[in-house]
Amino acid sequence: MNRLVLFFFCLIFSSVDLGAHPGVGIVMDSKGNVFYTDLSHVWKISNNGELSIAVKNVHTHELYIDEEDNLYGEHEWYEGEATDKWGNYVWCLGNDGIFEKTIQDVEGFLDDNTLVRDNENSTYWAEKTGDHELLIKQTSSGDRLSVTEHTFTDIRWMHYSKHDNNLYVVDHLKIKKVTLEGDVTVVSDALKESGISFGGVEDRHYIFGLWSDQEMNLYVAVYGAGKVKKISPDGEITTIFQSNTFWAPAAGLIAPDGTHWIMEFSKRNRTRVRKIPRDGKHTIYKS
Repeated sequence: MNRLVLFFFCLIFSSVDLGAHPGVGIVMDSKGNVFYTDLSHVWKISNNGELSIAVKNVHTHELYIDEEDNLYGEHEWYEGEATDKWGNYVWCLGNDGIFEKTIQDVEGFLDDNTLVRDNENSTYWAEKTGDHELLIKQTSSGDRLSVTEHTFTDIRWMHYSKHDNNLYVVDHLKIKKVTLEGDVTVVSDALKESGISFGGVEDRHYIFGLWSDQEMNLYVAVYGAGKVKKISPDGEITTIFQSNTFWAPAAGLIAPDGTHWIMEFSKRNRTRVRKIPRDGKHTIYKS
């Protein structure tokens, strides 16, 4: 068992193409600064295009930024075969530049802290029950509630859209919309393409980040196909971006001015961010 855990750990952190999987953390603050994770640090692309490290030495897959520009993430680590233990804490980089832990070190994983938050600061996560999963939320007052009676197969990633106040989840190869009232509909189950997937990833890693825009379009990083696809409110699916060879999109966002920011991950476990404004000119930031 120790060897299996160590092998899994190596898959995540190795700089060689052994099947590691990227994070989906990329956010923009009110000033137009972009923050993203490369699983080693959290990087900042300032609104004038300067690249720097915002938070050093944190392994976080997700990021969240609140209305006051406070940035949240986690740090996850493995201690090695000697103890065979995992650890985790949640941190906040305040808008004043002060870094602090909001959840202190715990042993194991914080399965109930996904950094997916709604407008009322409730957080959402998947909870395994038998052969299926339930969608759970914790309100800002600490109450834990089941969001819906619907059961899920394997929730991979989630996105709360402030534009329509719905939660969107990647449930294995399906994208599902969950309203705050608990109604669930399938947005798309036709995103997988024929042929060999990027890096040979399995189906459960085929789809990564979700994001949305003011026109209620949903964007999906179809990692296994190396593409970003847009799903319109009426369900039409179009490919709006395709990565170069050896790269695939993992996440993204749409800025208020319509600029696309796409975070890509390589077969050698590198991370970069691509900025595409309305004029179509690409700028790439490499961490």
